[in-house]
Amino acid sequence: MGTILLWGASCSDSSEISRYSIPKEKQSPLFLNNLEMAQPIWDVPSGWKPGKESSMRVGSFSVEDENGSALDISISNLLGDGGGLLSNVNRWIGQIGMSATTAGGLSNYISDITVADKPATLVKASSKEQALVSAIVKIDGRSWFFKMMGDARLAEMEQENFDLLLQSVRFESSEGE
Repeated sequence: MGTILLWGASCSDSSEISRYSIPKEKQSPLFLNNLEMAQPIWDVPSGWKPGKESSMRVGSFSVEDENGSALDISISNLLGDGGGLLSNVNRWIGQIGMSATTAGGLSNYISDITVADKPATLVKASSKEQALVSAIVKIDGRSWFFKMMGDARLAEMEQENFDLLLQSVRFESSEGE
């Protein structure tokens, strides 16, 4: 009997089709097409080879010496501040075997630089065996990370090339702006 009542309640004499208009939502910046934001262009230093690819990287290079010591160089971006400076520094120094720092200890690792005529933060840390150098530049609501990590001795030798990479960076939009 319940079925009959539901069937009866859903029947109507109206044969008109109802139409609804829903305004199109603006796309969230989180999902903006990479082509809509400024993209970095850079010159690859001599001796750097293509590195491991991933969906997070827009650029990836590697350097290896005759002893098998290696560096991983990556270029990536994240929305906003990418998790924050302190979180990023602690993650990176943890990756090279160092203990986490506090907000007060950040000054031991960071300095101000310029990348592509934009203010940027340079992060440098080194243990006996491992080192990292990273530049963070914010543009178009995103944080761009240019990072070199690996063997400390080789990182010291490649510092000049990493600096050349940073000096060569320029941002261009796909619309020619």
